[in-house]
Amino acid sequence: MRIKKILVPVDFSEYAESALKYALFWAEAFSAELTLLHVNTLFHEHFDYDMLIERYREEIDQQERYIRKWMREQDLHVARSKVKLDFEVLRSRSAAGSILDFIPEGGYDLVVMGTHGRTGARHLFLGSVAEKVARLSPVPVFTTHKEIEVHGIRRILVPVDFSNFSKTLVASALEIGQAFDAQVHLLHVLERLTVTSFRWMSENAWPYFKMDEDLRSRVTGMLRELPENPDDSRLVYEVVKAPHAYEAVVDYAGTQEVDLIIMGTRGFSKFDYFWLWGSTAERVLRLATCPVLTERVGVEETALQEA
Repeated sequence: MRIKKILVPVDFSEYAESALKYALFWAEAFSAELTLLHVNTLFHEHFDYDMLIERYREEIDQQERYIRKWMREQDLHVARSKVKLDFEVLRSRSAAGSILDFIPEGGYDLVVMGTHGRTGARHLFLGSVAEKVARLSPVPVFTTHKEIEVHGIRRILVPVDFSNFSKTLVASALEIGQAFDAQVHLLHVLERLTVTSFRWMSENAWPYFKMDEDLRSRVTGMLRELPENPDDSRLVYEVVKAPHAYEAVVDYAGTQEVDLIIMGTRGFSKFDYFWLWGSTAERVLRLATCPVLTERVGVEETALQEA
């Protein structure tokens, strides 16, 4: 995984502060440059139409002064870390659209963003700037929120569904694990509705289903086929059963003190707006107690014009 340029969209909120601190970890681990991007949204819902358009130049200047002050207030130790830091302030009617356009224009390899996370407003994730960027970004997107304590990455979790893209995700996770000197946990969840012989099983009866050791061994063997070196000491293999995959992923991340979850996302075409809402990835993004890295896999077409 090549990470030489990292983009950090900021809105001066508490969520952005957490994202900035994590972005610095990534920049130091990969010797990458950081760019802070603030999009000054025009004609928003509270826009005063009596204002003259010319006043936006003054507003942008003010935002630029503010971001300099705001950066100084963050305990980022940028000078000591020797991370190259730049910033941009843009005007646009769409924050998500500007961010998505800015990614390929600047040649960025990773986006780090803050989200509302597990707050009372978590149901508003659909349609948010973070959701649109995660859905349409051509590069991986790292999301975190203010309730997550910022620290190093020691354990990485990769939920595996044995799709055609599982090997790609595992390879990315191992590269990231090497950069952070972290363990990589490969987890497969046997869901109630995906265990063919037990599709008839009711929700109440599912807890009594016992996974025999032969089944566990066979699935573990499938997991071991994904990395190039299955005996890598950093790798941990685990198979669990659960009614729903997202619950198992979130629970495992919590009990194992996972610091990062890496998940693949599909549905990046203009016809798949609801790729995330209600899916395992969307639920993990909202409920996880650690940051989540979503990596686009499997679909070539993007739809930046939708943002």
